[in-house]
Amino acid sequence: MTRQAFLSAYRNALLARYSWTADAAKLDRFMESVTVTLAGGDTWNHDGEAVTEAWKWIGGRGKPTLKALRALPNEDT
Repeated sequence: MTRQAFLSAYRNALLARYSWTADAAKLDRFMESVTVTLAGGDTWNHDGEAVTEAWKWIGGRGKPTLKALRALPNEDT
């Protein structure tokens, strides 16, 4: 479980669910807000079905917390 794996799974979950993701620039801006929040900022709300789906895709259990998402390592070690 890595941060990059979560971000990739989350992006895929968003693409599968929401039509607004067809606008690549909008999706990129949104994903940047996710990245900023995971790095300690506060621009993205981590509640939602797509977040939970991505969390489970990478092997997480239950509903993800912001603390758990922020604790994901940046790379496989």
